[in-house]
Amino acid sequence: MKKSFYGIVSLLVWTACSDNVSPISGSTSVPNMENNLNVPQSPVLCSVIGVTDSLEALEKGCIWSPEMWGPTTGYRVRTGYDNGTNTSGIWTVSTYPENANIIIEWPGNATTEYDSMALADVIDKCGGSLCGKVFVKNESSLPDSDARREVYFDFYLAGKNASGEFESVDAHGLGGLCISYSGSFSKLQFIPDDSVAALMGTAKYETSLFPLGSNTSEFCFSWNDFDFMITYGNVSRNVSLLPEDVITSHLKGVRFVSPAYENEEREFKIVGISRYNTPRVSTDNLHPVRTDCEPISVASSFCECDFSDDRIIISKARNLVMSFESSKGKFERENGDASLSDSAKACIDSTSKELYDFFFQHRTPLAFSTGKPCDNPLPLEIMCVDGTTSQSIEYVEVLTEFDNKVATQNAGAIADSLFNYCMSL
Repeated sequence: MKKSFYGIVSLLVWTACSDNVSPISGSTSVPNMENNLNVPQSPVLCSVIGVTDSLEALEKGCIWSPEMWGPTTGYRVRTGYDNGTNTSGIWTVSTYPENANIIIEWPGNATTEYDSMALADVIDKCGGSLCGKVFVKNESSLPDSDARREVYFDFYLAGKNASGEFESVDAHGLGGLCISYSGSFSKLQFIPDDSVAALMGTAKYETSLFPLGSNTSEFCFSWNDFDFMITYGNVSRNVSLLPEDVITSHLKGVRFVSPAYENEEREFKIVGISRYNTPRVSTDNLHPVRTDCEPISVASSFCECDFSDDRIIISKARNLVMSFESSKGKFERENGDASLSDSAKACIDSTSKELYDFFFQHRTPLAFSTGKPCDNPLPLEIMCVDGTTSQSIEYVEVLTEFDNKVATQNAGAIADSLFNYCMSL
């Protein structure tokens, strides 16, 4: 069976895809600015990402980059939404519950003050990242009312106002976030303003993160990838509350959540944060599919890397899993499993597991990376003068070529062959 399975796997061609996003040198004293000869003496409120930069922002050197946090950006997240107080993007760390005996082991000196230098020594020792270890000490002595033990790593988009309160921003145009991390993070959450938080109650607007080992991986999430979740103990349930644009237009900050366990050290490392996609696609020479569309702007964009060969293997593996499960389900509905020999049952179970393992092995690192910033985005949807949209010819051509490559594998025939082999045992 191993020989047959890996013979099928060999039909799936794998080639890697990489994006080239240039690192940005940043200043820790003035947020959101490039280090150049024209660095302003005071912070400037930059325009919303995805919208034309204001003349003032351009004149003062407020230049957008996909990268908001990384090894060369300093001690704070370059959010682009600073409210003029120079307090945006500063990391804060807290625990849930507050008295949960959660220990955070830092590689350097750390303070709890709201200041960009509070974690400077830690970030330096982490090579420009935010890293450390978390664990719970003597959890058995804590009350059982809530089983969760979590550490929160927050940054705030606008920063504090003159009254010391965190302000919210309209981050809808940001589109989402790409994050690079390693370790035991479980969720990425929104921190909404107080009015929206009151409507949400105990619900959180979040997306799940994959717990990783020591190797750093990057994942990209559009705002549509976030859902309202209510947690009961360790179980989360999806609920419907407010539209996504209501949340993202009243957003104070973003939170990384890491679980903590009794006497079990879990490492964490936040390596990079960047905006979901670069919207700066040239509006010259647009090619809508619809012949009645008079193009005026780019409504959305895509990267050719979203359809690279490494995704073909994932699509082929997914189709193979679904086809094999379909063959298995059809047999069970018509015959039950009583007529299967022990060898056939073992073969079917083993094949199903190996197909799933192969699929998830390659899917996990790329599961949410669509929308990752790239150097040469292309138009996906084009805005027409009458207010409607049309897909671009470039997008349709790339998608068609991708689908044709996936279709070269007859997943149904391969799955039937595998199933029939098992039935013969």
